Amino acid sequence: MLVLLLLAAAPFPVEKFDPEKLLAEDEYVGRPLRELTLMRNIVYAKAHNPFRRKWLNAWFSKQKWYEPWEKKDDSLVSSTAAQNATMLANYEAMLPIEELTKRRDVVRARVKAAGGKVSPEDDIELRLLSVRFGGWAGEGPAPADLNALEDPSKLDKLLKLGDLDDYSPRDLKLLRNAVFARRGRPFKTPMVQGHFATVSWYKPDPAYKDARLTEIDKKNVQLILSLEQKLRPEKDEPPDQFYGAA
Repeated sequence: MLVLLLLAAAPFPVEKFDPEKLLAEDEYVGRPLRELTLMRNIVYAKAHNPFRRKWLNAWFSKQKWYEPWEKKDDSLVSSTAAQNATMLANYEAMLPIEELTKRRDVVRARVKAAGGKVSPEDDIELRLLSVRFGGWAGEGPAPADLNALEDPSKLDKLLKLGDLDDYSPRDLKLLRNAVFARRGRPFKTPMVQGHFATVSWYKPDPAYKDARLTEIDKKNVQLILSLEQKLRPEKDEPPDQFYGAA
């Protein structure tokens, strides 16, 4: 039943998404996180965005129309395309824990039915769900190569620049926020609140102070921020806008 509910025929395959046509709600509600991520990033791929995330780069590199430039051309992102990206991001950020749990159980059931074999699509879905849960969403031992968004315990140690190779600017900001979230920092903006509301370990504390940050925390924040500034040096945007970005 869960599979039927979540996989009720999508109006079109992801490859056919036209970011210049305003999405209707039934065109994105219920789609897997992988498809939502792809649709949101099609907006930026059309503007020649180079993708740091390996799975996104691999998918877009197979699209005949995709031509990455050194940096994306924001002037090519129309108001309609930007609105679609925002709608997709809003929907994803506000998915409640109950819905994410149903999605996780659907993937787990599919993997079990396949004798434990995980398809590339389901592997990506489990990774994206792991980010939302703040820990491995699959069954059995977690893969050794989970990143610090999928396994925040990796933030207990000093990060190296190479550890951040697979992070988009959006991922980096989420990771930087995760450092503070682990110490109980409450968040003020709706989409960041929505994101961390489903993280199992997150306990916001109104009495939070930055003094709770360890020396490792501070150094990790500094490293993440330095890379963010290098990748997006002139960004002055509303606090939540990054969530719908590439």
